[in-house]
Amino acid sequence: MNQTQLISDAQVRSAVTIPALIPVMRQAFEDLAAGRGRLLPRSALFQENRNILAVMAASLPRYGVCGCKTAIFPGPAAAGAGTAQSAVLLFDIETGALRSIVSAEFITTARTAAASAAATQVLARPDASVLCLLGAGAQAMAHAAAISAIRPIREIQVWDIDCARAESACARLREEHPGTAVLRHDTAEGAVIGADVICTVTKASEPILFGPWLSPGAHVNAVGACSPFARELDCSVLDRARVYLDQIEATLGATGDLAIPMREGAFSREQIAGEIGAVFAGRCAGRAAGDRETVTLFESCGLAVQDVAAAWLAASGLRDTAAFSF
Repeated sequence: MNQTQLISDAQVRSAVTIPALIPVMRQAFEDLAAGRGRLLPRSALFQENRNILAVMAASLPRYGVCGCKTAIFPGPAAAGAGTAQSAVLLFDIETGALRSIVSAEFITTARTAAASAAATQVLARPDASVLCLLGAGAQAMAHAAAISAIRPIREIQVWDIDCARAESACARLREEHPGTAVLRHDTAEGAVIGADVICTVTKASEPILFGPWLSPGAHVNAVGACSPFARELDCSVLDRARVYLDQIEATLGATGDLAIPMREGAFSREQIAGEIGAVFAGRCAGRAAGDRETVTLFESCGLAVQDVAAAWLAASGLRDTAAFSF
């Protein structure tokens, strides 16, 4: 009879930090690119009330686990109850035992930001010091923590369509990043001008970031557009940037940042520089040493290997958690 850990979101937060997740995300992407990790395409069931049930599965032999994340994204009637509810089921590859059921609320936020930071390590200038956050929700807070862990951030520039939410985020950022200047901007353009690293973390359906705003040598992490019919980036960003993806097949079909321009004939697969895992493995060039001019873009839709790797890290740090028979 299996002994299965049941791990709450509070326990995950006690066991996992965003900086600790950064090398784990880097390894997961590298394993995926090398064929040592595998995943299934994301599947979704759309409910009549516009809730969406999504399932993402992956195998990571490095850690001896495979598993899946199941999440339900609330439609209009359910949105007031909060954000997506989700959990990761971790199975032992050898025995098939259900090792853990792990709450994935914090995992989803943290692994997304940690992946952006891992990409930033190889795509942004080493001296990047001004961070722009387009969006002021939980992902913005997580990205501030993640990027600050790998670059000498001295200033954070914030914009959100909701001014009150932006003000609240700035107050929290000042508490969490003492010594870092935090500035709220009334326009997205104002927040982007002069930034070295830009993170788009909104629920926008139309572009909020435009290429002419980007400084030479800037790096963009685009993570908010998780639908083939919504986008945060104008085509002019793609025209300026060297584009990297978390995984080509998954991302091309999942994010409107690329899917919409491709449908319009404004972007092609040939313009993709490569997958970020190949950069980590040294098989694809990232930013060259001394390159202060190239604009880079990491487009991320979120992959099951990230969820399984993050859940494994949480479960590993909570080995003494009470288990139940299953």
